[in-house]
Amino acid sequence: MKLRGKLGSLVRGKFVRDVATLQVSGMINQGSQLVSSMVLAFLLGSAGQGALGVAVMLQSLIYNLISVGVIQSTVGQVASATARNMPGKVAAWLAFVAKVYVLFNLLLIIGGFFLLPWAGELWFDSAQVGWWAWWLTLWPMIDTPRSVVFVALQGTRRMLPLAQMETSQELGRVFLVTVGAVVTGSVEGAIFGEIVSRILGLFVSIEIYREARADGGSFLPPLREVWSHAREIPLRRGIPLAIKVGFVKNISSIFLKSLPRLLIGSAAGMSWVAYFQIAQRIMDVPMTFLQGLSRTMLPALAERRGRGDVRGFARLFLRSSLIGGGLVALGILALLPCVPWIVDRFYPEDYRRPVFIVASILAFGYVPMAFAVGLEAFYFVTDQMRASIVLTIVGCMVTIPVNVFLVRHDPETGAIWGLSFYMSWVLVHFGYIAWWFRRAARTRSLA
Repeated sequence: MKLRGKLGSLVRGKFVRDVATLQVSGMINQGSQLVSSMVLAFLLGSAGQGALGVAVMLQSLIYNLISVGVIQSTVGQVASATARNMPGKVAAWLAFVAKVYVLFNLLLIIGGFFLLPWAGELWFDSAQVGWWAWWLTLWPMIDTPRSVVFVALQGTRRMLPLAQMETSQELGRVFLVTVGAVVTGSVEGAIFGEIVSRILGLFVSIEIYREARADGGSFLPPLREVWSHAREIPLRRGIPLAIKVGFVKNISSIFLKSLPRLLIGSAAGMSWVAYFQIAQRIMDVPMTFLQGLSRTMLPALAERRGRGDVRGFARLFLRSSLIGGGLVALGILALLPCVPWIVDRFYPEDYRRPVFIVASILAFGYVPMAFAVGLEAFYFVTDQMRASIVLTIVGCMVTIPVNVFLVRHDPETGAIWGLSFYMSWVLVHFGYIAWWFRRAARTRSLA
């Protein structure tokens, strides 16, 4: 009976409800992206789909510093302010997000105008790919209010409206990108659909935020009042932490998404970029089961840190990582034999063999990566970003030469093997975290 009571209490707890809510949203979003990749494969072909992926990659090289660094760092600050019953601080940090997004997105648009066409010509002998990437720099500025809403909802753990906002945005994006590609039969149409979807998503997010405030969101300030708090948190206070978080996230994004596309596109051609993207999309399906968990862990761990709950902090991190990672790792191994059937049924014929080869190589890295669900939240909440940066830099120093060597000997799959090797570097992070927890248990402090 005690076990049943504990399980019932766990299931009814807010943490599990939040995880489940974001999990459903993540699965819907991942499914829509997978369907979109199937449609674009037939509309644009492997070369066109690969060129679109490269344009997205070039834009994301610059944009990710803002999107991941500021978002991650500010969500933790909002969660901490909420736990300490400080609504004024919540509004101040939301104003900080708006201020940083406007400034950096303006720099992104101006800098991208000069850099991205040059980069497209340098790496892919195509300035047009660079111009497509520059067009994509327009949507982050449009997305600024939505980003503020995102931070507010996640930081205050209003996960249902957050999931509604994300799902509606993703479904609208997939629909409009597909319509753009169908109408024009070109990459330009797909990019235009992306930009239009962000405009529509802006209005949807504002309406969802208003409903969340009306439904008991006492820590959610009116959006029209947020900007009045812009002076309370100067850039020099929030930017250093955002840069630290953004640095680690950007390195991961570069190695997991951008660098493989760059190396494959320049060494093996745009078609192999498309094969790589499709293989990643399919192998990411089991990883979607971690999305709700990973995004809920940041505010949940921040709350336990704010209360000084050492034992609860450790228990939440370890259980979430081991149980979630173990289930996803089993899902990855079960999915791999199904890849040829999936590609044969839903993609053009030339995709089947290359996609299965790429997916098989990726599995070696995805299995250990599955257990890394709480790494980012751990490093941020425990103020161990410096350790994360050091381990990440060491990982780059070890894995970059390996990547270069592999690409030279195998242009088509060398970068994929290098990617799997990089993902396995999370084992080094686990070693550091085990040492940290041992020290925390001895000192009974999360400092």
